[in-house]
Parts: sequence; C-alpha cells; structure tokens
Amino acid sequence: MQLLLRWAARLFGLGVVLLLPTGSSEAQQAESAGGTDYVAVGRSGIVLYSTDDGESWTAVTPISSYINGVVSDNRGRFVAVGSGGVILRSTDGGASWETMASGSEDNLQSIAWHDDGRFVVVGGQGSVLLSTDGGTSWEARVSGTTDALYSVATDREGTWVGGGAQGLIIHSSDNGETWTATTTRMGAHVNAVTALGDDRWVAVGVLGGAAYSSDGGATWTVVRTGIRNTFEGVTTSASGTIVAAGWDGTIARSEDGGETWTAVESGTTQRLTGATEGRDGVLVVVGWRGTVARSTDGGLTWSVKENLTRRILQEVAYNRLPDLTVSRLGLDAECRVTAEVVNRGPATLPAEAWEAAILSVSRDEEPAHSVTLESLDPEKALGPAGGQRAHTFEAITVSDTTAVQVTIDPNGVVTEAREDNNGRSDELVCAGR
Repeated sequence: MQLLLRWAARLFGLGVVLLLPTGSSEAQQAESAGGTDYVAVGRSGIVLYSTDDGESWTAVTPISSYINGVVSDNRGRFVAVGSGGVILRSTDGGASWETMASGSEDNLQSIAWHDDGRFVVVGGQGSVLLSTDGGTSWEARVSGTTDALYSVATDREGTWVGGGAQGLIIHSSDNGETWTATTTRMGAHVNAVTALGDDRWVAVGVLGGAAYSSDGGATWTVVRTGIRNTFEGVTTSASGTIVAAGWDGTIARSEDGGETWTAVESGTTQRLTGATEGRDGVLVVVGWRGTVARSTDGGLTWSVKENLTRRILQEVAYNRLPDLTVSRLGLDAECRVTAEVVNRGPATLPAEAWEAAILSVSRDEEPAHSVTLESLDPEKALGPAGGQRAHTFEAITVSDTTAVQVTIDPNGVVTEAREDNNGRSDELVCAGR
C-alpha cells in the first residue's frame, strides 16, 4: 500500500511528500522532537515536518480546519493555533498532535514563545491568550483593542509586540501580562512583526508597507520599501538581516533595521506567507501550493520546492533546541583532566537541565567521575546560546597515556538539536611525568 501511494504521488506531481493520516504507522515512527528540524502548518489542517533540514517533508493532518501559526520552544514542543480557538501541541516533532483547551472561539492567527515556557497567542476580536506552563493551560488577557490581530513576537527580554488591522500595534513590557494599543500609521494591515534586539522592532504588511520602532513598539516610523506586493511573513537572522516574504514570490531584505529594503529573486511566483531562521543562519519561507524556499546566504539566493502539498502553507517554525557539546578536552599543568562545554543554541537551556543533567568522565573506558550541571555551572553561564563553561576534574589525574572520554548529559535529560556531539574522547599524555 505504501509503495502504491508513493507511485500515485509521482504520477500526479505531488512531490516527494507522502500524505498520511494521523494514525498511520509511518507518521508514528517519526523522529523524536529532537530529530525534527522544521514544522510547517496551513489550511485544511495540513502539517509538514522535516527531519533533514528541509530536504524532504512528511505530511499529517491532525484537524480539518485552518492552522494559521506555529512555534517551537526549548524543550522540543511545537504549539500551533488556528480557526475556532484551536490550539494544538506536539511533543514528537510534529508526527502527532493533541488539542489543548484554549477557552476561545476566535480565529487564532499567531503564536510566540519565551525561554521561561511562556506562550502568547493573538487573533480575531483583539484576542490575546497567555500560557505560563508550556501551552497546557491558557488565560485571556486584555489587549486594548477589539480589532483583528495577525501577528505576535517577542524579543525574549520581556517585551512582546503584536500587529493587526489598519496599522494596529499592541505591545507589552511585562511578559504579556498587560498590553497597550497603538499604531504604526502604515494605513494598512500589519501582517508580521519581528524583533532585532535593543528594543528595535520591524513591522511589515499590505502593499509593501513597513515600519520600525526603536522603543519596544511604543512609537513607529513608516518607511517606503519601493515594493507594492503585500508582505505576509518576516524573520530576523542572527546577523541582523531582516527578510520579508509576500505575494507573487516577493522576498525583500533589509540590513539597516528596516529603514531601507531591497527585493531579491526568490525563484517562485507563489504567494509566500511565513518565514523563520534555522540553524547556522539558514532561512526558510513557505507559501501556497506547498511551496518551501530555503536560503543559506542570508536571503540573497533561494532554492525552491513546490507542490509538496496541494494545500496552502501558512507558517513555518524551526525546532529551537539547545545543543550541548564538549568543545575541548585536555590536561592542566598538574595533569588533571579538563573540559569545556558549550551550548551551541539556538535556544537557552531549560531550567530542569541544572536540576538533573551531569558531566561525566571515563578513563580507559571505565566510569571515573561525574559532576552535576548545577555544581559545574552555578551561575548558569551555559544558559544562553553561545554560553560556555570550563571544568577541571580535580580527582582525575593522568600519569601515562590514557584514553579519556568526557560526556555532557549522558542520561539525555535535555532534549537537544543534536545528541551525537555530547561526548569527546582522546588519548591524553601527561608530558611532565
């Protein structure tokens, strides 16, 4: 049966994705949350997930109604929102989904996430929903408007900004608890917003509209992009480049905080609706006719796959997980084993990492010693992406040539982007003895 479906997919030009029902064995055998790179969602309940950095995609359909937005957190969970107050959560990389009670019947459009496990959702009628327990339970917040909201994002420093109808902006400086409504004065819908850090924000929308804020979303300056096609998605790369995607395959870049924009060739004429940044600066946008475009050079050039599904893709999320690795292994002047651990990101470490994760050392394939992450890193230097911590195993001394292996989180407490780089081994020789 599986072979027959693959043959039919080729015959009718449906691409490499095999459309499977939610309960199929292949869907249930998907990689764990740490093995999924991207999840894309869209109309008629379509979900695509990729475990090979966007090269191929698997489809499931957890519901029949629209799914408008999706985001991931630093624990391998994906949370998606849609029409009729739908909120879905996946803990296995998008292969299966459970419905969470939202308490809303509004058309939910967009969702964003903070390192502390907080999610914010916005949608129709000015609705704002807040979860502080990883998306399990939700509470409504007063947004200050009854107009439709289409987008929300956070700078992960306590500020959240949402965009909506006719240039509407709402912003919060207390982690989404209270909100203030204002306007970009764009005179057109704000379809997407993105944070650049240091209170800098950019909003994009209808007919190439764009604006930027330098005070956390309180006030805005409208700019002329020179582009007439509507923007529907926007993302910011780690280097600070902003990429906006929209109708007729439009993709535009800004390298100065949203003040000036340059259109680039996308390689497609499909309507593009969502954008995200993945690992190592890879940018991904999605759109109509199952279109996925990928850039590895900051949005200058793009490779495109179309017809991955007949359904419209609305949004895409990268699996934002931390990545612990032992970056260095050696000996100090007294021939004691030393190691350096790095969090390659892009996500911060969750709180439970310090509670249960360990750093272990083996000598000649025999376990020799371990230290808890809490003892190793009491100041939580490993928390943010790029964080690092050095450690000396004072009780482990090498006298002759010795095979040494140091492993961070050998018990798999932390869900990571990669699990194959947690250990480092070497033949160490004490030169002074």
